[in-house]
Amino acid sequence: MKKPESSKFSGKALLKGKKCVVTGGALGIGRQICYTFAENEAEVLILDFNVAAAEETKSLIQEAFKDSKVHVVQGDVSDRIKLKESFAEIASIFNGSIDVFVNNVGIIQPCRIEDIVSEKESNTFDKIIDVNFKGTYYCAAYAYPLLVKGIDPVLIMIGSCASVGSEGQGGYAGTKAAQRGLLGTLAKEWKATEDYQAVRVGLIEPDYLEKTAITAEKQYWIDLANARRTTVDKISDEAVARTKVPLKREARLNEISEVVMLYTLSTYLNGEAISVSGGKTMRL
Repeated sequence: MKKPESSKFSGKALLKGKKCVVTGGALGIGRQICYTFAENEAEVLILDFNVAAAEETKSLIQEAFKDSKVHVVQGDVSDRIKLKESFAEIASIFNGSIDVFVNNVGIIQPCRIEDIVSEKESNTFDKIIDVNFKGTYYCAAYAYPLLVKGIDPVLIMIGSCASVGSEGQGGYAGTKAAQRGLLGTLAKEWKATEDYQAVRVGLIEPDYLEKTAITAEKQYWIDLANARRTTVDKISDEAVARTKVPLKREARLNEISEVVMLYTLSTYLNGEAISVSGGKTMRL
């Protein structure tokens, strides 16, 4: 996988002093978000099950930005009990408060609806639900007490345009639709009161992306093609983007992290889902 890229916010120190946590920050979109935060002088914490990859991301960031502060905490978002321990460690590192929490971690695996009754597919479905759905809930619950003590705090979920449906990916699409429900719920529940400041909540929904650690795997595309009853050459992001996206290409990962920056910095932006699809999902 290629190294993270600089964003349009590079060198502006827009997050100087901010304490930012990114789940699934070891690879793919998460790695790019951590990099973009660090280049804007945020203190970054990578919460990931894959410690080796997280340490590699930490090294890449510190190599690029010599004075950057980057931490790694191991965590499994699908395990509520162990995740509580991970958040206790986060609270200790950041002295009880965080400013930005990006709930990026997620898994995407083909899962055809009519096959759910098979043992293999039901196990796949359960795993997707545990990580993408329950994990999002758990992280929100544990992050709130730290966020509410932060400065202009915000929780940002990385969703997917699959929230409106994705053939052959029923489990994944369902969890991404659930994030939309959680977005509105948290934006209302985490409102400002006499005793607590508001915690803003956002949802960013990418569509076709340049290859990540997951979608670079050949088996993923084979399984997805089987689930859609078609061939691999007809469903790759690159091929489909050229025909369905007005910009005629996939999104670069730094184009996603730039929207995360936008949501982080725009302190009156709250409860909104932003589609980053190159115009494919435009609403006219």
